[in-house]
Amino acid sequence: MMGTRTRIDVRVIAKGGKYLGDDIGGALVTVEDVRTGELLAEGTTAGGSGEQKLMGVRVTRSEVLPVEGASLFTASLELERPRLIRVKAYGPLAAPQSANTVSLTQWVSPGRDVNGGAQGGGFLLEIPGLVVQIMNPPTHFLPQTAPAQLDVRANVTMMCGCPTGREPWDADQFEVTALIKGGASYHEELRLAFDGDAPYGAPSQFAAPWTVPPNETGQPSIYEVTVTAFQRQTGNTGADTSTLIIPVPQKPSDPQG
Repeated sequence: MMGTRTRIDVRVIAKGGKYLGDDIGGALVTVEDVRTGELLAEGTTAGGSGEQKLMGVRVTRSEVLPVEGASLFTASLELERPRLIRVKAYGPLAAPQSANTVSLTQWVSPGRDVNGGAQGGGFLLEIPGLVVQIMNPPTHFLPQTAPAQLDVRANVTMMCGCPTGREPWDADQFEVTALIKGGASYHEELRLAFDGDAPYGAPSQFAAPWTVPPNETGQPSIYEVTVTAFQRQTGNTGADTSTLIIPVPQKPSDPQG
């Protein structure tokens, strides 16, 4: 029995941000039958992050956000009967260490497109979290000599890749901390401050100096660095982890007699 072609549009938006566009890798979308588990459609969103002034748009509960320039995945389903479907989104794909999954379920009926026409609508999945990437120290960082101090630096953006530290995502909305652990007893927590003078004038950078503990064990010291970012206004949270190895300090060479 031939089904009736039914179109559904799926967009993914960052909580407190814009649509997940190509510049952050978009999102992987899957559509499945809730009752049977049958995969009905799969693909990635493609397009931009929405109109430039999206963050200033106000809509009522009966209205939908504008979709001009917004990243989109369109599925064409062959339906013989109404189906309860689960639409799932995973992203952002360009930041797998921070990617998250959201889903919703809804009945769809043959021939009843869920796309809202030119006014937008369709399925809109809101993905919470923050993209956190530790810039320094990188994972498995092993300097040639034991440093006395290291710069702990992280890049923090909305899930859409939108930069933080500038309006409308001002730096004072975010608490960025680094928890450094070493061995069984060493714990230190640093508050990372927004670095408006980051290299190349890049936004979204948070940093703090870390004084490296003296190593008197005669063995290299291994530390784990976990940076967590929290946006008070939305509850968005993200984290990233790296490791570093501090070599045994070199002893001064004996003076030649």
